[in-house]
Parts: sequence; C-alpha cells; structure tokens
Amino acid sequence: MANMANTLADVFSVKRRYSRSVNLERDLEQPNALEGYILTERSVDALRRVLSGIKEGTSNSWTLTSVYGTGKSAFAHYLASLSAPPKSKMRSLSWEMTQTALGVESDEYQALESSIPKQGYFRAVAVAQREPISNTIIRALLRGTETFWTTTQRKKIDAVSKLQQLAAGIEQGNKIDGKEIPTLVKELAKASKTGIFLIIDELGKNLEYAASDRGAEDLYLLQQLAELPRDDKHPIYILGILHQAFADYSQRLASIQRNEWSKVQGRFEDIPFTESAGQMMRLIGRAIKHTSTDSHACALQNQAQEWFTRLDNIFKREELDVEVLEQVYPLHPLTALVLPTLCQRFAQNDRSLFTFLTSSEPYSFNNYLKEVSVEADKLPSLKLDRVYDYFIEAAGMGLVSRSNMQRWVEIQDLIADAKYLDLDILRVLKTIGILNLVTFTGLTRASRELVKFAMCDRPGDTKEIESWDRVIGELLEKGLITHRRQLNELRIWQGSDFNVDNELIRYREENRDPLFKLLSSIRPLKPLVAQRHSYQTGTLRYFERCYLDSSASLKNLLCSAAESDGLIGYWVDDEKPKLVPNLTADNKPLIILCAAELESLRMQAREYAALKKIQQNASELQTDGVARREVRYRVAEAEQLLYESLQDSFELTNDKNDCWIEGKQIKIKNITEFNSQLSAVCDRIYHKSPKIWNELINRRQLTSQGAKARRELIEAIIEHSDLEKLGLEGYGPEVTMYHSLLGETKIHREEDEFWDIYPPKEKSGVWTLWQAIDEFCLAAKDKPQTLDRLCQTPANPS
Repeated sequence: MANMANTLADVFSVKRRYSRSVNLERDLEQPNALEGYILTERSVDALRRVLSGIKEGTSNSWTLTSVYGTGKSAFAHYLASLSAPPKSKMRSLSWEMTQTALGVESDEYQALESSIPKQGYFRAVAVAQREPISNTIIRALLRGTETFWTTTQRKKIDAVSKLQQLAAGIEQGNKIDGKEIPTLVKELAKASKTGIFLIIDELGKNLEYAASDRGAEDLYLLQQLAELPRDDKHPIYILGILHQAFADYSQRLASIQRNEWSKVQGRFEDIPFTESAGQMMRLIGRAIKHTSTDSHACALQNQAQEWFTRLDNIFKREELDVEVLEQVYPLHPLTALVLPTLCQRFAQNDRSLFTFLTSSEPYSFNNYLKEVSVEADKLPSLKLDRVYDYFIEAAGMGLVSRSNMQRWVEIQDLIADAKYLDLDILRVLKTIGILNLVTFTGLTRASRELVKFAMCDRPGDTKEIESWDRVIGELLEKGLITHRRQLNELRIWQGSDFNVDNELIRYREENRDPLFKLLSSIRPLKPLVAQRHSYQTGTLRYFERCYLDSSASLKNLLCSAAESDGLIGYWVDDEKPKLVPNLTADNKPLIILCAAELESLRMQAREYAALKKIQQNASELQTDGVARREVRYRVAEAEQLLYESLQDSFELTNDKNDCWIEGKQIKIKNITEFNSQLSAVCDRIYHKSPKIWNELINRRQLTSQGAKARRELIEAIIEHSDLEKLGLEGYGPEVTMYHSLLGETKIHREEDEFWDIYPPKEKSGVWTLWQAIDEFCLAAKDKPQTLDRLCQTPANPS
C-alpha cells in the first residue's frame, strides 16, 4: 500500500460511457453510444411489455416513466437500434447484445424475432423541447425520412414533400395545424412498406408546454395518433419518455382540464422504469473504473468481505455479493445502496444518480476522488453525509415531493440550525437525515448500529465505531435526535399532526367570493405608468388598475383616487363585457382587458387564498413548527403559481385576450404595444397639459423641500416681481422652480425695461393652463369661486 497514488482519482474514475447521457437524435447511428449497454431486469421487463403489445395487438402506444438518470433514454436507443434497417451497424450490434443477454432460445428473443420485421421500421426519433408536440413530431418524421430513404427516393414520395413544407413553416415561425399530421403519418407508414416507430424523448417538455400554453390541440393530437386504426401491414407505434407520471404535468391546471389529460393518458400503456436498489447498485459498480495495484485490490477485497459479513442481512435481501461491494468503492456500501432510492424519490431536473457520479459540482463523486488523499493501509469511502451535502445543499433539492415535504422541510431546517455545532455532530445529523428521508422501516432504517457503520470506513474498526457511538449519545442528550424504541430508529424529525391538505380543502370550500373580489384581496394591482408619455412630457401619468366582472356597471365606474389619470379594468368573467364606454364616470380614459383561461386562474386564486387563511388563522401553527414551515413553503409556491397563472391569463399574445381602449375593441399583439397604447391615450386626452421639466413641481404632492421652495418663490413674486430673477440668487430649489415656471416660459420677463409678470407666449407650453386660470378668474363676477375649484379646473382631462 506504500506505493498507492496520492488521491483516489489516480486509481478510480467513471467509465466514459456513463459520463455522457444518451441523446436519441445525436446518437441514433452512433455504435459507441450503444456499446456497453446492459439489459437489466427492468429493461427486459419493458422490452417484454412492448413486444407483447406489438405481437398481440393489445397496445401501440407506451410511455416509459421514471426519474432522471435511470436509463430510459439508453433503453429507447437500444429499442430504436433493434428496429434499424438490416445493414445498419446499430441493428447487428443490438441483436448480438440481445442474444448474449437473453439467449436465442428465450421467449423474449423469439418474440423479438417475430415482432420486428427484417427490413426494420421507419424510425422517427426526436428529443422534445418546450414546444408544440406537432413541431416535435414533424422533426422526428423528417429525421426518419433522411435515415430510411435516399435523397432520390425521398423526391418521389408526396408525403415527404408535405412534411418538408411543414418543417419549413416551423422554421419561419408559423404555427402548424396538427390536424393533418395523423394523415401524414399514415401516408409515410404506407410509403415505408413496413411501419413507423415514433420515439419522443423528453415528452414531458411537450406536456409542460401544453400545460402552460393550455394546448388542448396538442393533447388531442397525441390521442389521435394513439387511436389510429390498426394496420398489420403498416403499423404505427409510439413511445414517449417521461420523468414523472403523465398526470403530474397537469397539476397546475384546473380539475376539468386535468380530466381531459387523464383521457389522453388512458390511451398510453405506462411502463414504470424503476430499478431495484440492488440492481442500481450493480450499475454503479459497472460505471466505476478501477486501475488499482495488486496490494490495493487485496485490501479492497478484504474490506468488502468485512462489510458483506457484517451487513449480510441487508445485502442478501438485495441479492448482492462481495464483488458488487468491491465494484462500488470508493462509495461506502451503505451510500451505494441508499443513493438510488434517494435519487428516485427526490431527483430534480437533471439531478440524477449519474449526474452525482460524473459532474464536477461541489460534493460530487468526481470531486471526492480529486480531493481525498489515500493513506497507507486505509481505504477512505464517500459516506452519506456528503451525499446530503450534494443533493440538498449543492444541488438545491427542494420542494419536489409533496408526500415527503414535511419530513424534508424539518430535516433541512434542523440541520441548518445546527450548522455552528461540532463537525462530527453535523455529519451524524446529515447521515440520520438521509436515512430518515429514504426509509423509516426495514433493514436500512436509521438504527443506532447502522448509523455507526455508515460513519466508518471499516466495520471492524472498534475505536472509530465507539467514537461515533459517543457522538450519537451526545445528540440524544441534547435532544437533537430521538430514539423510537419500538422501531429501533434514530430520528431527526418529529412529524406533525396538522393535516394541511384537509384544512386546505375546508378553506377552499368555505370561500365562495367571486374571482374579482378574491383577486382584489390577495393580489391587488398596482398602478401602471404611461412610460413614453411621462418621459416626453415630464409629467408622470398612471392608470389605476382593478379587477372587474359582469356585476360592475361600466358606465358608473370611478377611479378610486382622484389623481389617477385613467383606469384599466382586468375583466375576469366568462361573459365578455358589453357596451364598453370610452371614459369612466369621472371622465378618465377607460381600458378593459379580458382574461383567458379563467378556470385555471380561479383554481390558483382559491388555492393561494385558502393557504393564506390557514397561515393566518390556524392556531395549531403556533405550536407546530413543522406544519408552520410547510404552510409557509406552500404559500410561497402557491403565490408563484398564481403569479404565473395571471401572467398566462393576461399574456396579450393570446388570441383570447380581447381589449377595449376608449370604447373601441382593438387587437394588442404584445405588452410593448399595450404600453404604447397607454401613452397614446394620454397624448390624446392630456394634450393640453403644461410641459414643465422639474421634479420638485411636477408631482401630485410636494416634498417638504418643494413646499418651502414654493413659499419662497411666491413671496418673491409678490415682493420683487420688478427685479431680474425676482431677486433670487444661487442654485437653491426656489431658483430652479423660478427657471422652470417663470423663466423658461417667459412669464417673468423684461418689457420696455421693466421686469414684471406677463402672460406666457402661446408656444411656451403653459399657455392653455394660463388661459384656463384666466377664464376661471374672470368668470367669478356674480359669485365667488373657491380655490379648490380653481385647482380642480386644470386637473380635468381636456
């Protein structure tokens, strides 16, 4: 062992095949992406179910579902290779692989031979983006024509020409009508003289797009393709790859919409693609490359044998042997066993088992290899506390599993609260936390013995085990963990008796307020500034905003604040407004903007309102910290969903957003055009307003500094109007007011060698204002007029 390398990275690495995930489009014809693929039990089961559907005619559409990093894309790539043309290297390689793994006499191999034609299938493969599913399918079909036919052959097929035209339209930004795609697919299948195998990886991105864009037509297209009549000569098969259940992509939709999604989901046979912890552990072992010396291999074998002997009840249950424990090193055996379950339950976005192994992110396996030095006769291993640091601290694992949210929240908060304690205490807390997250029954629960073993490199190191036992005892004494004697489990979380979901249902049912009232309470609208007009005129003008429905009398609408320059009504009613006036009752410009997708907006508004009431009214939250934290997280999540729903409902690019400006219904293309219309309205309504470029004056309420400057300026007008600049000197605020109001407008000027106050010139920018004040004063002959009325006169729209 004295000749061992300095770090683990000199001896261990992740095999190249596992350092890059399979991309179906890129790797469709790449043999190196298929080499080394292993047919696991789950792969064979999925293959069996697909073949059964093909052979017996019971199914032609499947979804392959599991979290990130479980090999779904690799399996789909293998399946596409089996269906390749007879002369393809991909076909020969995949069939040889299958013969070796299954044997030519196996039922699966026999079914494969009878189900996949000798000429292969027309393979239409695509990796979806956040786009309409019609775009993804067209891209897949176009790629299929290029790999199945030669250029000369493609020119002779009418369906290919139609497909190319549709693809060109997409490139130009046109929205494709999905109605013609099923017919086109049938024509291509007939032209292929075999059949079509359509494989869409990342199908969830299409579903996310459909959910956010309310793409009912996308779902209907999926349903149409799945329901195409069976044609034995030219069959059409569809495989979609998902990272979560089909229905989970519709969680943000209202119940009616979710029912529609369920109908489409029913047309697809779902194949769960989740390997057992033991099988995933074997995959981990195959992914790690060992380049060790004989002495190192001997030490590793001895250590693996020790672990297998000590924890044989756990490893035998997963049908693991000593060789697998050797292969997974430098992962601690318990880390390798728990890691797949953690990923399956909590994997988020691209955070997966193999991301942990291959990435260079903080706390990753790759970084561990580079960071850890190897001492003589000691083999350090990556333990569960580092897994916690990666998946919860570095990778930001968070609110991704509703059923485990309370436990997750409490574990993370308790560990965060203990961050200033001794490092060993933190490490044990993290280890117990991980075990609590993945299991609370069975052999891998956080028993005192198992936690001690999880902290040690070798199970026979009595001194180290005793040291960790003392740390666990200290945690129990401090009350940072509890010991559940009945289950023999150490637990970092206490749980909660408060059922948030039940309370949520109750509060939702109690609240029957109309949507406009509900939104006004939970999401009040702030005024919207007419930006371009305000910038060009120097006068800040803004529109008051409010929610409206058919209960409102539009002709009697008033701005709630007299200083508002107009009113924008956000219409949240299924029935469109009728006879929209051009002005409010107080003669301010009126704009009405209609919402789209009201059902989703109602659902999100009621959800957020109910959660806020729970947060404010539930007395149990005062003493139940776990439930209080969960409610706080869920309120934040619901608030974000409500914000997104409002954005979608009033997106303005949606054809369903009708808009009335000054009584006329007009089409608004985007938010930029809408803002431009606000300024155009102000240009028309307030075209006689004075243009005064001084922030001290041009405001609805003066500051204390502005009020003082105004008083001093008035005194100077009264006492020193015969002096240049009214006798003002320096650069104080009263001087800037003078220049803006009297100097630049020439109201105070010299005529015939006398300085005095004179009427402004017509092009001064304040002529209409002067004239209005002049007329008001001259009209006060029969009875006196109040100063309030004088101030109100120039404030009215022209």
